[in-house]
Amino acid sequence: MYAASNSTPGVAACRAGFKSGTITLEYTLRDGGWLRVTRQPDIEYTDQEVRFVAPLAENPVSVLARAEEAAFGASRCGIDWQKGEMRPAGDDPNATETIYRGDVCNCQARVRADAAGRVMGLAFRSAC
Repeated sequence: MYAASNSTPGVAACRAGFKSGTITLEYTLRDGGWLRVTRQPDIEYTDQEVRFVAPLAENPVSVLARAEEAAFGASRCGIDWQKGEMRPAGDDPNATETIYRGDVCNCQARVRADAAGRVMGLAFRSAC
C-alpha cells in the first residue's frame, strides 16, 4: 500500500508513535495524500489505510490482494474479491466504500471512491 501511495509525490513528513502497546506510522505525502498504519500486537490487529489526492491509476483489487498476501502469506485470509458490499462512506456523504471480507482473522479490504467513481483510498484490516 505504501508503494501505491508513493508512486510519484514523495513523502513530506512522517511520524511514528507507540502508546499503550499500539504502534502507529503516519506518512503525509507532498501532494496532501496520506498513509497510516496501526498495529496492536497483543490482539493481532492491523489497520492500513491510504488516501489519495489524485485517483489511483492501478487496479485497487490488485493492490489490496498484494496487501493481503503480504499480511498472511501465500494462503492469504480468504477474501472473496468477487463479493464486494458497497455502502456510503461514514465520513463523506459523496464517497462510497466497497468492502471485501475474508474468513480468516476478520480480515477486510476497502476501496473508497468519490462521487465520480474514482478510487481515492484503500484500507486493509485484520484482527486475529
